[in-house]
Amino acid sequence: MKALKIVTVSILFSLTAHAQKAIQVKKTGSGRPMIFLPHIGCSSDMWEQISQHYSKNYTCYLVDFAGFDTMKPVEAPFTEQYISALNGFIKENKLKNISLVGQNYGAYIAMKVALQNPSVVSRVVVSDFYPNLGMVLDSAMTAEKLEIIKKSIVKTTLETDSLNFSNYQKQMASGMNFINTTYIDKFVEWQNNSDRQTLAGTLCEQLSDNLLPELKENKIPVLAFSTWYFARTYKKMPLSASEATLQKMYKHTPNVTHAVTEEAKDFIAIDQPVWFTARLDEFLNQNK
Repeated sequence: MKALKIVTVSILFSLTAHAQKAIQVKKTGSGRPMIFLPHIGCSSDMWEQISQHYSKNYTCYLVDFAGFDTMKPVEAPFTEQYISALNGFIKENKLKNISLVGQNYGAYIAMKVALQNPSVVSRVVVSDFYPNLGMVLDSAMTAEKLEIIKKSIVKTTLETDSLNFSNYQKQMASGMNFINTTYIDKFVEWQNNSDRQTLAGTLCEQLSDNLLPELKENKIPVLAFSTWYFARTYKKMPLSASEATLQKMYKHTPNVTHAVTEEAKDFIAIDQPVWFTARLDEFLNQNK
C-alpha cells in the first residue's frame, strides 16, 4: 500500500497486551486525527482512497479488527474488545479533536467509541449505519425473533462450505455493496480470509444492540451517509421520501446531518469517492 506505513500496535503505540490483539493500525499524514473503521470482514484498505485525500491535512489512522481479513482472531465478545482497544489507543496517544469515520459495523463502533469519549471526539462520520439494525430487518422485531435470526446467522456462517460461502459473498458484493465492480473480488477475498466465528459474532453483537436511547443525549456533530439507490431502483420511491425514512431510523437523535445519494450502493465511499469527500469536506469545515 503506497504511502501507508504499517505499524503494529504493540511496537508503536504501547497498548496493553489485551488491546494489542484486537486492533492493528496503519498511519499516514499529519495533523488532526482521523480514525477510519471498516465493515464486518473487511480490510481497512476499503478506506485507502478516502484517507489519501485527507492525509494532506490530517493524521489518518486506518484500523483493522482482529478476525477480519488476515488478522488473527480473538475470543468473543468481539465488539467490547475492539472498543477497549480503541479507547486505549486514544488514551495512550493523547489524541483529541478526533474525527471518527466508519462503514456500517465500523460506524457502529465509531458511535460507541464517540459516546464513551465525548471530550476528545469532535466529529463522527457514519456510512450505511443503522442505530438499531434489528429494527431495519423487522419493524416489529421481538427478542424471540432476534434470537432466531442470530442462531440462523451463526449456523449459516459456520456450516457453509468454502465454495458456497465465496459465491454468496460475491452475490452480496455485486448485488448490495458495490457499483464499482473493481472492489468485488477484493471484498470476497477479505471475507474468505476472515474468521467465521468473528463474522457471525460481530453481526450478532451489532444486531443485539440499540443505540437510539444513548443517541438522544448526543452532543457530537454526526454526518450520516445513506444510499437511496435500492428504494429508487426497486420501489420507485423518490429521493424526497428519504427524509421520513431517516427521521424514523434516527428518531430523537440530535446533531445529525444526512447526506443521501441515489448513485451508490452500500459502500458509498468506494462507489462515489468524489461526492463523498466533497460532503465530508463541507461537514469538517463547518465543525472545526
